[in-house]
Amino acid sequence: MDEFEEILIDLIDEEEEEIEGEDDVKLAEIFRLANRLIRLLEDIKSHELRESASLMLIKEIVGEDKLLLGLASKMLQDITFNHSDDEKYVS
Repeated sequence: MDEFEEILIDLIDEEEEEIEGEDDVKLAEIFRLANRLIRLLEDIKSHELRESASLMLIKEIVGEDKLLLGLASKMLQDITFNHSDDEKYVS
């Protein structure tokens, strides 16, 4: 079994694990997993694969939620036009 298959199996096992507790516990787990995903994305050498994986993650997170879709679109637009560096700019 190669490393990719092991990672997929680990992710499937973790996905079935129910997170119990308050919202702050769930938020901490989301933050931990997001940081892990970002580190894994940064380790991908292929720019095309990294880009595809990033878009798949965004699509998975946004799903059918129109509000999240609008927020993600606005955030990407702000990043594209470098508005995130302007302290006076309000999205």
